Parts: sequence; C-alpha cells; structure tokens
Amino acid sequence: MKQRTFLGVLLIACLLPHPLTAAEWKDRAEAEGKMVFYASFNATDAKALTDGFKQLYPKIDAVFYRTTDAQLMERILTENRAGRFFWDVVMTTSFYGHNLKKRVLLAPYDSPERKYYRDGYKDPQGMWTSTYTNYAAFGYNTKLVPKGSVPKSHSDLLKPEWKGQFGMEGRAYEWFATLIHAMGEEKGLAFMRALAQQQPQARTGRTLLVQLVAAGEFKGALTAYSTTFEVLKPTGAPVEWVYLDPVFANIHPTALSAKAPHPNAGKLFLDFFLSKRGQEVIRALKRIPDRIDTLPDPP
Repeated sequence: MKQRTFLGVLLIACLLPHPLTAAEWKDRAEAEGKMVFYASFNATDAKALTDGFKQLYPKIDAVFYRTTDAQLMERILTENRAGRFFWDVVMTTSFYGHNLKKRVLLAPYDSPERKYYRDGYKDPQGMWTSTYTNYAAFGYNTKLVPKGSVPKSHSDLLKPEWKGQFGMEGRAYEWFATLIHAMGEEKGLAFMRALAQQQPQARTGRTLLVQLVAAGEFKGALTAYSTTFEVLKPTGAPVEWVYLDPVFANIHPTALSAKAPHPNAGKLFLDFFLSKRGQEVIRALKRIPDRIDTLPDPP
C-alpha cells in the first residue's frame, strides 16, 4: 500500500509543470523572436532601454511605441475592443496603471527582481512594479525670475506678477487630486478656482512645458517634473526648479499584458527593466529609479 502511495505521488509530481531554468526561459523568449514595449516616456529613453535589452538578448527584436499616458491608454483600449493584441509590456503613470489592472488587461508576473522594490511600489498580486518615480516641481527661467521672486508655496502663484506667466500640463489629473486631498476639499477647490483666475498656459506634455520655460515663452511651469529640468541644465538652458509642498509623486507601473503575443520575451524584458542593470539605464537618463539599491543621479 505504501509503495502504491509513493508511486502515485511520484506520478503526480512528474505530471506537474516544473519551473523553467534560466536557460530554458531564455530559449523560449528567443524562439518568440520579438518583444513590443508600450511606454509613456519619450522616444529617446524608450530606445535607450530597448537597446540595453537587445545588447543582452540580440536574438529578440525589441521594439517600442511611445506617446502620452492618456493617448497610450486610448490606444490600448481601442486595440482591445477590436480584439487586436500587439503589446507585451506596458509602462505608464499611476492612474492609468491602476485602470489597466481594474480592466483585467494585465497578467501577474512575480519577477525575482521585485524583492528589491518597496511595498507601495509593487502590486501585492504581482500585476505591476513601478520602475521609476517622477516628482512634480515648479520650474522657472533663471533669466526671467529673480531669486527673490521664486515661489515658496503654491499660494505664491496667486500673486499678481504671476498672472498669465506660467504654464501647466493640461491633463494633470493626479496632481489635482493630490492637492485636493492634501489641502482638504473646500480649501483645495478654492485654491484651484483662484489658480484658474491666474490664466495658466495649458500645454500637453511635461517635456514641452520645460522646453517652453527654457525658451522664455513663459516664466515658469507648474506640474512639470524635476528630472526633466535636470536633463536640460547641462545643455546650458537657463532653468532651475523648486519643490512646492505638497509634492506630487507619480510612480510608473510596468506590467505584462494579459494577452501578450510574446509572453516569455515580455517577462524577460521585465526582468531586465527591474534589474540593477536596467535601473542604471533609467538613472543615466536622469530619472529616479525605484529599485532600492540604485540611487538617483543627482541624489
């Protein structure tokens, strides 16, 4: 009887799927031959990341498509409604990342690299992991704004000298929600109404905002990211930035598609993106990595 039980357990063990070795995983990914990355950051950065991946895995054709987070979400939903599934990995902002999970468009993947990410920067069900965080700042043109006139708080932007003189991202929904939550609904909405009376110049795209500040189209920009200003500073652009309390932090959930056409290559790309080597690519792009052993530059 004991022998039969042992043989039965052995048979079940043989029938169960065994975990793939690293070599087997790589072979399957290379057999798929392609990986499609949808991203909401700029083309230069997306290319740097996919190029880094291709250096390790030259047999996998890693390609990317990039646009704004809102436009990326619309593209994904349109493709999904049409039953067309092109992407393997997506990286977007927090609002849209949570939305994709809610719509069951993401697949769980508990990458071994996730242990290097803090709680709050990864989904408990393994649906996504944040690869970097942007922090909203007030950036300004140093030739147009004397040091003594740099805002120290959001309320400073309500002064007469700032009317019509600063830009904003036209779809900064998460920034809006963060300030309302921090200030309280009544005070927060009153501030937003007063801010609207200041006639901020709405633009689409935070990189564009920073470029317009550098060009002097307006004196400053609210809701742009500190890292984008940092990228321009070494070029000699007359820009600087300050944080205004409360600071809005925007994580970037990165995840595998529930309908990935190349799932093994997608998982391999996620492992690379979350690895120290992948996060060092992010750091070199002057972004702030979320991996705990990869410090930002500048710190």
